[in-house]
This record gives sequence, C-alpha cells and structure tokens, in this order.
Amino acid sequence: MAIHYALFSGVSGLTVNTDAMGVISNNIANSNTRAFKADRAEFEDLLAVNLNEFSQLGRGARLRSITTNYTQGALSHTGGITDMAIQGEGFFVMRTGGADAGDSGSMTYTRQGTFRFDRDGFITDVHGQKLQGFLAGNDGKLETRMQDLMITTTSITPVPTSKVTMNVNLDLREPVLIEQFDPRKPNETSNYASTVTIYDNFGQSHQATVYFAKDRGDENSWTWHACIDGAEIKGAPPYDELGRPLPHVVGEGKLKFDENGKPVMNFRSKEGKPSFIDVMEQSDAHSVSFSNGAAPQKIQFNFGSMEDENGRVGKQTSTSLATRSSTLYHSQNGSEAGYLKSLKVDQEGNLRAVYTNGLERRLGAIALATFPSPAGLQKTGQNCYGQTYRSGEPSVGVPQTGTRGAVYSASLEESNVDLASQFVDMITTQRGFQANSKTITTSDSMLEEIIGLKR
Repeated sequence: MAIHYALFSGVSGLTVNTDAMGVISNNIANSNTRAFKADRAEFEDLLAVNLNEFSQLGRGARLRSITTNYTQGALSHTGGITDMAIQGEGFFVMRTGGADAGDSGSMTYTRQGTFRFDRDGFITDVHGQKLQGFLAGNDGKLETRMQDLMITTTSITPVPTSKVTMNVNLDLREPVLIEQFDPRKPNETSNYASTVTIYDNFGQSHQATVYFAKDRGDENSWTWHACIDGAEIKGAPPYDELGRPLPHVVGEGKLKFDENGKPVMNFRSKEGKPSFIDVMEQSDAHSVSFSNGAAPQKIQFNFGSMEDENGRVGKQTSTSLATRSSTLYHSQNGSEAGYLKSLKVDQEGNLRAVYTNGLERRLGAIALATFPSPAGLQKTGQNCYGQTYRSGEPSVGVPQTGTRGAVYSASLEESNVDLASQFVDMITTQRGFQANSKTITTSDSMLEEIIGLKR
C-alpha cells in the first residue's frame, strides 16, 4: 500500500536531514579551527517502485556523499616564525613517527601550519609529526630527496677574504705628486684613499686601506697600494723610527683608464667578458700572512666590475672623470664567524638562517603536495588528510612551482566556514526535518482512518 511507502519515505527524510544537521553542526563547531574546510551533505533519491508501466513511486532519500569545500581560507598574522599558511593550492607533507621518510604510507597532508621545533631541531606539529622538505647543502643547493626538515647548524665558520672589489672615481684633475708613494707617510704621497675590511681564516678582521696616486705622463693611469697595519702582518716592522704605526704594503698595481674614463680590463671572466682580475689563473693575487697565526691567503683587488661566484659580471666599474674622488662601492667575499640569530621563511618556502655576521644561508625548503582530485582525500582527524585511490598520487615540490601556492610565514589560514550560510542551511534542514515528520504523522492518521472503517 502507498501509505506504507509514504511512512518509510518520511523516515528516510528524517534520516538524511539528521545527517545534514550533523554536517552543519560539525562545520559550526570547527568555524574557529585553523585551516578547517567546510563539508556539505548531498542527497539522492532512492530507487522508485513501478506502479504501472506509466507511473513510478519514489521511496525517499538517502545521503549520497559528504563533500569538502577546499576554497581558500583567510590568512591571519600571528608573529610566530614557525607558523605558516598556504596561499593557493597544496598541502604540507607530514611524516608520522616510527616510519621511514620514504614510506608514502606514513605520510599525512594538512593545511594547518602550526609548527614548532622539537628538542632535536626537527620542525613538527603539536602531535609530533615531522614537516617534510628538501635540505640544502653548504652551497645552498637543494637536495632532490624529500626528508624531515631539521635545523642542522647553529653557527657558520669564518671565510677568509680572497677578493676585494672596489669601485671608485679618481678625479682626473688631481695633480701628479712630486714624491712617489711612501708607506711611512701614505696620506702625503697619495691623491685618494679608501678603506675596506678583510678577514683571515680565523674570522679576525683587518683594515686594508687602498691609496691611489696619479702617474706621470699623458695617459690616465694611477698607481694603487693596499696597506695594512704592520703590527698585523707577519715579519713586517710594526713601527717606524719615531714609534708610529707603520703601514705595510700587501698589494700594489696599475690602474689604467681609457678615453671614456673606464678601466682597461686585461683579462676575461668565466663568461668570456672583459674582467679586471685574472679569474682563471689568479696571477694577480697578492699573498698575505698575518701575525696572529692565521693561514697565508691570497687576495685579488678588483677595480673593475663586480663578479659573482658564477662569473656573472655587473655593470658598475671604477672611473676616472673630472669630478671629486669618491668610493662608489666596495665589498669583499670574506666573513667572520657567525651564530644563528633568527630564521625566516620566504614565499617560495625557503628556510633561511640569519647569522650574527649579517650573512644568510638557505638551510632547506618546505615541500608542498598537490593532488589530481583533492575531493578524494580522506579526513583522518587532527586537521590531516590521507591519500586514497580516488585522490590520486601526490605531486610533491617546492612552493610556487607548478600549481603549488605560496607559503606565508608568521601567518595561519583560518577556517573557510561561512557561518551565515551555515545558519541558512540549518533553517532549511530543520524545516525539511519538520516537514518529513508531518508526512509520517499524516500517513499514520490515514492508516487510522482505514482501520476505523471496520467499526
């Protein structure tokens, strides 16, 4: 009898609306859960009954699926360096304890970036799962194998200076001095001087002053002498006959300029471009031995273009023009010992250490995973997801590559639950439940009338 069908259809309506209310309640309960993604209950009708060849009667509804809405949540600033948020697609990759890093079965995926350092230096969440990424070597290049991210060093060893780059303008109008350069009275026997700090292999700093004296003749050329306090140089007399500190010459040479006031470059860089220094053979390097027991070192003085470690040549060089002598730029490639001062994470997921000597070093990069079908991921609790057959295999790489989003440090992603829409869904679900209960009571009244026919 169709009345019985109506009863059971009403029961199914109560069931699905109860399930929907459970989904809504869970969304509202997690409205303040970091990186929570709201769910949505979807229904479908049950197989109908054929009353005749022209008519079918539905048997009610059932829960078809609970889908997750993976839209972006708002980012909030926290100030914590280990708090991270993803803007765009992707999930942080976490490894549970007790399994090898290469075991994909031990991996979980999350959008919640509330991380911290454990006592061993690993980056973990509050449950002890370890954040995955790619560690960097001493050269800053990332390894290809994904593994637990760990801060492996708290200090950086000193680097002895091997190259000094100095871009100066030497005033073409300067007079030629009568007396040649004399280290005992350098200021009186030079036209211009500039000082730069260099380091030995102990990380101890030494002040090197480069003196420039204009040469005789029609050519625009200068003689330069690099001097360091004689007390700091092994075997050098530290004082003159009057007891004054005596500079010791550690390097000298000629600096010639062409008709445009730019330095003449006699060598070639690694890229084959003109260079002021002999990058290949280092035939122009000057040997320096300090009196503090540091290892002997060779230093090249470059008055041409800045060159990086890969041989790329910059555009700025020294000049000799009719304007006041000045130092435009100077640098050197040495450094003192440094200790870890702070950490920072950029949008590409690079974990960089900042040291007390002002240097930065990339320690590693965070891994992000994307899936062909995020809707197929399985929620495993603790704001984590597990890979399933329906989600497909994860594609793992560094942020801002492929379709992976950017990582924002000192921020967390908020829940994407819209409370207004949840309350609207709650009202419609409540009304649906109420209406289905009415179909049951009405069907019961109809049965009662049928039973009453016998009286």
